[in-house]
Amino acid sequence: MSRHIYQPLHAAVRLLLDPQYVAFHDANMQYVQTDDSKVWDGSARTQPSLPPGTLDVVPVGKTEDIDMPTLDGVTTFPVRVFTPKDAPPPSGYPIFLWCHGGGWAIGGIESENDFCTRVCEGAGVVVCSVGYRLAPEDRFPAAVDDAYAALKYVSSKEGAERIGGDASRVAVGGTSAGANLSCVAALRQIEALGTSPLKGCLCIVPVVDNTSTADTVWKTNAETAPWLTPSRMLWYRRMYMPDTKDWSNWYASPNLAPEELLEKMPPTWMAVSEQDLLAPEGIAFAEKLQGLGVKAELQILRGCTHSILALDG
Repeated sequence: MSRHIYQPLHAAVRLLLDPQYVAFHDANMQYVQTDDSKVWDGSARTQPSLPPGTLDVVPVGKTEDIDMPTLDGVTTFPVRVFTPKDAPPPSGYPIFLWCHGGGWAIGGIESENDFCTRVCEGAGVVVCSVGYRLAPEDRFPAAVDDAYAALKYVSSKEGAERIGGDASRVAVGGTSAGANLSCVAALRQIEALGTSPLKGCLCIVPVVDNTSTADTVWKTNAETAPWLTPSRMLWYRRMYMPDTKDWSNWYASPNLAPEELLEKMPPTWMAVSEQDLLAPEGIAFAEKLQGLGVKAELQILRGCTHSILALDG
């Protein structure tokens, strides 16, 4: 690893961060070149932008990759299915559909297996990790279309039976850009059905407002947030949505969805890292859902950053 410092911690935030994170950042993360300082060549997918900091994958009963058709039926995308060791209940396992993070451009069904396997065994659920199409090759709304296609599949009788799950007990979740996709998928299901059959929506450090900038919503942490800086976030956003008109589409910014959809969201749990660039938009979205009568629980992780799930070890 280069000893050139690319990502020094801002002095004003150093004492506000968890000491364990500070030590890890100083030892590792500050020496990693930022993705937004490079010309895109796809290497960000093979050269991780975070040093190894995850937990070990835990053994599950079965792991299977299945090909799922896109909404238009033109191509397919992979979904990795983790099945618990314990025998299923008579109606099948509950199902948890997971969308990985990575700014809609990096990551995949390999990137969060530690989390997925722990949820699988710890909660006794089938976890389906969505390998949605990535930008810039496949731009908006490809990723969110794939998340919705996967949700439709696991919520169907045929799909649930295929994976050993119970179509009446489905929840969705994701981290960062993946939280964005899972939330929009839940709203699209409401748009289609008029109600939400989901048991829950879990959002970790979510992207919910793609109209945010350093001068507006992000202002609180714009100068001090480690790793996910405004320039980095805009780099991801512009690869996914080069047409700025898309930024205010609620398929990109679920906080802008019609209230008649938002008020029907399933019980939602939202984890926001205090020192994350995206913290203000996550807090505002949780409060908006609460104001509309949704059972929305907000947990603010003090002293933490956007990298919370990627550094769960």
